[in-house]
Amino acid sequence: MFDQRQVARFVSWTVEPSDNNKRVKKVMLLTGFGLGCLLPLFVITLRDFRHLLVGQLFLIVIIASVAFLIDPLMPLQWRWITSDLQTALPCLFWFLCQLIFAPRLRLKSVWAAMAIYSFLAPALARPFVVSDGSWTLDVFLGWRLGQFFEYVVVLHGLSLVIRYWRNDLVEARRKARLAFLLIVGSAVGVATVSLNFGLYHEYIRGIITGLAAFTTLTCLVTSREGILELVGSRADAELPREQCSRAPETDQKSVIPAQQEMDSEVLGRVMASGFYRTEKLTLKKLSEATDIPEYRLRKVINQTLGYRNFNDYINQLRVADAAARLRLEPETPVLNISLDVGYRTLSSFNRAFRDIQNTTPTEFRQQCPEPEVR
Repeated sequence: MFDQRQVARFVSWTVEPSDNNKRVKKVMLLTGFGLGCLLPLFVITLRDFRHLLVGQLFLIVIIASVAFLIDPLMPLQWRWITSDLQTALPCLFWFLCQLIFAPRLRLKSVWAAMAIYSFLAPALARPFVVSDGSWTLDVFLGWRLGQFFEYVVVLHGLSLVIRYWRNDLVEARRKARLAFLLIVGSAVGVATVSLNFGLYHEYIRGIITGLAAFTTLTCLVTSREGILELVGSRADAELPREQCSRAPETDQKSVIPAQQEMDSEVLGRVMASGFYRTEKLTLKKLSEATDIPEYRLRKVINQTLGYRNFNDYINQLRVADAAARLRLEPETPVLNISLDVGYRTLSSFNRAFRDIQNTTPTEFRQQCPEPEVR
């Protein structure tokens, strides 16, 4: 995350004369506060989320945060360990955003490559390359390019928060995930920028880590149910994708308020007319077409129809329409059908179709019997 020259400048205060004792005490106090918040955060995450991949990843984030906090206090011969761990924070944050927010985990992407490079290149270069401010090739590849990728992956992770949070139909989970990731993302972003540019104060580690850990700990304690829905459950992980997107049957059988039932009828009529085929369909566009506020639409789609994600709801309607046409229109190209039901590209249609039907559109058509000729 930062080079050895910056580390040396940052820790220089530790060798100052005794008149800096007050400053040292303040730093130690902030470090203790940060560790005091990280410890219960680690324990709660280990207890409640250790069986989940996202929980295991967050445990590594906490360990990397501890390394960031105590790095100046480490003996010089062991500081490479904490330096490498804290350099991984932007990479870990990006993967955390992918697991929680992205519709599907994409490890084979340019973003994943940049995230891994931002951690791996400095770790490999640290024993051999000293960043002295020059722009030689080894310094650029070992340090500068990795630092640039840190900013890119942190911003991309935050963009996932902004881009996909509206599609979540569970209100408690939307609020919990937004607050949770913005807290962690802001802390990682501020730490990355301040340390890479040398815009730090000796108290910065304790302040950033302590505030982020305390706020995240508060979120976990006060919004535990929302966080649990945020990361899913062991049972959900064992269900097919189309079933995981649906709410439990007990929710669907609950008493539906009169207003919600009326909204459901209006929504059904609009969708029956084929509105789901609209390109780039969003909850906002659907709200305008039905004249139903967004918050009420979320309740209808989630509590009445049983979907947790808006895109899952739309994909179910589109894929059902496409599947019927694939059976009844064997001569119509798959691309034409995909465009007709609302997908902009054939690749996005193929992904959605495979997720729901567990096969490709072409294979689905080949498996269907020939339509009867009347």
